[in-house]
Amino acid sequence: MSFESLLAYSRFFEETALRTREESPVDSPGVLALEGHVGSVHSEQAFRHFLEVERVRAVRSGRTFFLVLVSLRRCSERGVRFGSAAASVFRGLGLCVREVDFIGWYRSARVAGAVLAQGFDEPGVDASRHIVERITRLLSERLPKSVAARLRIRVVRLGS
Repeated sequence: MSFESLLAYSRFFEETALRTREESPVDSPGVLALEGHVGSVHSEQAFRHFLEVERVRAVRSGRTFFLVLVSLRRCSERGVRFGSAAASVFRGLGLCVREVDFIGWYRSARVAGAVLAQGFDEPGVDASRHIVERITRLLSERLPKSVAARLRIRVVRLGS
Protein backbone atom coordinates (compact mmCIF):
# COMPACT_ATOMS: atom_id res chain seq x y z
CA MET A 1 0.00 0.00 0.00
CA SER A 2 1.39 3.40 -0.92
CA PHE A 3 2.04 6.21 1.53
CA GLU A 4 -0.74 8.26 -0.08
CA SER A 5 -3.22 5.41 0.45
CA LEU A 6 -2.23 5.09 4.10
CA LEU A 7 -2.61 8.84 4.53
CA ALA A 8 -6.08 8.72 2.94
CA TYR A 9 -7.09 5.86 5.29
CA SER A 10 -5.77 7.81 8.24
CA ARG A 11 -7.79 10.91 7.28
CA PHE A 12 -10.91 8.80 6.74
CA PHE A 13 -10.67 7.22 10.19
CA GLU A 14 -9.91 10.55 11.87
CA GLU A 15 -12.97 12.13 10.23
CA THR A 16 -15.12 9.11 11.17
CA ALA A 17 -13.82 9.28 14.73
CA LEU A 18 -14.69 12.96 15.05
CA ARG A 19 -18.19 12.46 13.63
CA THR A 20 -18.85 9.46 15.84
CA ARG A 21 -17.52 11.20 18.96
CA GLU A 22 -19.86 14.14 18.33
CA GLU A 23 -22.90 11.97 17.55
CA SER A 24 -22.55 9.09 20.04
CA PRO A 25 -23.09 8.88 23.78
CA VAL A 26 -20.19 7.55 25.85
CA ASP A 27 -21.51 3.99 26.18
CA SER A 28 -22.21 3.49 22.47
CA PRO A 29 -19.99 1.32 20.28
CA GLY A 30 -18.62 4.39 18.47
CA VAL A 31 -15.41 6.24 19.15
CA LEU A 32 -15.03 7.50 22.70
CA ALA A 33 -12.81 10.25 24.00
CA LEU A 34 -10.70 9.09 26.93
CA GLU A 35 -9.93 11.54 29.67
CA GLY A 36 -6.22 11.61 30.44
CA HIS A 37 -5.32 9.36 27.52
CA VAL A 38 -3.69 10.42 24.25
CA GLY A 39 -5.74 8.20 21.95
CA SER A 40 -9.36 7.29 21.51
CA VAL A 41 -11.50 4.19 21.46
CA HIS A 42 -11.94 3.04 17.87
CA SER A 43 -15.06 1.62 16.27
CA GLU A 44 -14.98 -2.04 15.23
CA GLN A 45 -14.20 -1.12 11.60
CA ALA A 46 -11.30 1.17 12.55
CA PHE A 47 -9.97 -1.26 15.18
CA ARG A 48 -9.92 -4.16 12.71
CA HIS A 49 -8.18 -1.95 10.14
CA PHE A 50 -5.43 -0.92 12.56
CA LEU A 51 -5.11 -4.53 13.77
CA GLU A 52 -4.41 -5.62 10.19
CA VAL A 53 -1.89 -2.79 9.74
CA GLU A 54 -0.10 -3.95 12.91
CA ARG A 55 -0.18 -7.59 11.75
CA VAL A 56 1.49 -6.65 8.45
CA ARG A 57 4.06 -4.53 10.29
CA ALA A 58 4.87 -7.44 12.63
CA VAL A 59 5.32 -9.87 9.76
CA ARG A 60 7.67 -7.47 7.98
CA SER A 61 9.73 -6.70 11.07
CA GLY A 62 9.73 -10.18 12.58
CA ARG A 63 8.36 -8.84 15.89
CA THR A 64 5.39 -9.91 17.95
CA PHE A 65 2.52 -7.95 19.45
CA PHE A 66 -0.36 -8.75 21.77
CA LEU A 67 -4.09 -8.67 21.13
CA VAL A 68 -6.07 -8.26 24.35
CA LEU A 69 -9.78 -9.18 24.26
CA VAL A 70 -12.16 -8.27 27.08
CA SER A 71 -15.70 -9.62 27.20
CA LEU A 72 -18.37 -10.40 29.77
CA ARG A 73 -19.34 -13.96 30.61
CA ARG A 74 -22.95 -14.69 29.90
CA CYS A 75 -25.39 -14.86 32.71
CA SER A 76 -29.11 -15.36 32.14
CA GLU A 77 -29.50 -12.90 29.26
CA ARG A 78 -28.53 -13.58 25.65
CA GLY A 79 -26.09 -11.42 23.74
CA VAL A 80 -24.19 -9.86 26.62
CA ARG A 81 -23.32 -6.23 25.94
CA PHE A 82 -21.16 -3.88 27.94
CA GLY A 83 -23.78 -1.13 28.09
CA SER A 84 -22.93 1.51 30.68
CA ALA A 85 -19.80 -0.42 31.76
CA ALA A 86 -18.12 0.31 28.40
CA ALA A 87 -16.70 3.67 29.44
CA SER A 88 -15.15 2.18 32.60
CA VAL A 89 -13.73 -0.78 30.67
CA PHE A 90 -12.10 1.50 28.11
CA ARG A 91 -10.77 3.88 30.76
CA GLY A 92 -9.20 0.88 32.51
CA LEU A 93 -7.72 -0.39 29.25
CA GLY A 94 -6.48 3.14 28.56
CA LEU A 95 -4.38 2.92 31.71
CA CYS A 96 -2.76 -0.28 30.43
CA VAL A 97 -1.63 0.95 27.03
CA ARG A 98 1.14 3.18 25.75
CA GLU A 99 0.94 5.90 23.10
CA VAL A 100 1.86 3.40 20.36
CA ASP A 101 -0.94 1.00 21.36
CA PHE A 102 -4.62 1.33 20.51
CA ILE A 103 -7.96 0.27 21.92
CA GLY A 104 -11.42 -0.17 20.48
CA TRP A 105 -14.29 -2.50 19.77
CA TYR A 106 -13.09 -5.89 18.48
CA ARG A 107 -16.76 -6.80 18.22
CA SER A 108 -19.13 -3.85 18.63
CA ALA A 109 -20.55 -3.46 22.14
CA ARG A 110 -19.61 -7.07 23.01
CA VAL A 111 -15.81 -7.49 22.93
CA ALA A 112 -13.39 -4.69 23.75
CA GLY A 113 -9.88 -4.96 22.36
CA ALA A 114 -6.43 -3.54 22.82
CA VAL A 115 -3.37 -4.00 20.67
CA LEU A 116 -0.07 -3.76 22.51
CA ALA A 117 2.12 -2.93 19.54
CA GLN A 118 5.46 -4.05 20.90
CA GLY A 119 5.59 -7.62 22.15
CA PHE A 120 7.85 -8.75 24.94
CA ASP A 121 10.29 -11.25 23.49
CA GLU A 122 12.29 -12.03 26.64
CA PRO A 123 12.86 -15.77 27.04
CA GLY A 124 11.23 -17.32 30.09
CA VAL A 125 8.82 -14.43 30.67
CA ASP A 126 5.11 -15.19 30.48
CA ALA A 127 4.08 -11.70 29.37
CA SER A 128 0.52 -12.81 28.58
CA ARG A 129 -0.07 -13.79 32.21
CA HIS A 130 1.32 -10.46 33.47
CA ILE A 131 -0.88 -8.53 31.03
CA VAL A 132 -4.02 -10.43 32.11
CA GLU A 133 -3.21 -9.87 35.80
CA ARG A 134 -2.64 -6.14 35.35
CA ILE A 135 -5.77 -5.57 33.25
CA THR A 136 -7.89 -7.69 35.61
CA ARG A 137 -6.68 -5.68 38.62
CA LEU A 138 -7.24 -2.29 36.96
CA LEU A 139 -10.69 -3.17 35.62
CA SER A 140 -11.80 -4.79 38.89
CA GLU A 141 -11.00 -1.56 40.70
CA ARG A 142 -13.14 0.50 38.29
CA LEU A 143 -16.16 -1.69 37.60
CA PRO A 144 -19.09 -2.63 39.80
CA LYS A 145 -18.42 -6.00 41.49
CA SER A 146 -21.28 -7.66 39.59
CA VAL A 147 -19.68 -6.66 36.25
CA ALA A 148 -16.07 -7.30 37.33
CA ALA A 149 -16.99 -10.85 38.38
CA ARG A 150 -18.14 -11.59 34.82
CA LEU A 151 -15.02 -10.26 33.03
CA ARG A 152 -13.23 -12.57 30.64
CA ILE A 153 -9.80 -11.41 29.48
CA ARG A 154 -7.77 -13.18 26.82
CA VAL A 155 -4.34 -12.23 25.55
CA VAL A 156 -3.01 -13.58 22.26
CA ARG A 157 0.56 -13.11 21.03
CA LEU A 158 0.55 -12.45 17.28
CA GLY A 159 3.26 -11.90 14.69
CA SER A 160 6.49 -13.78 14.20
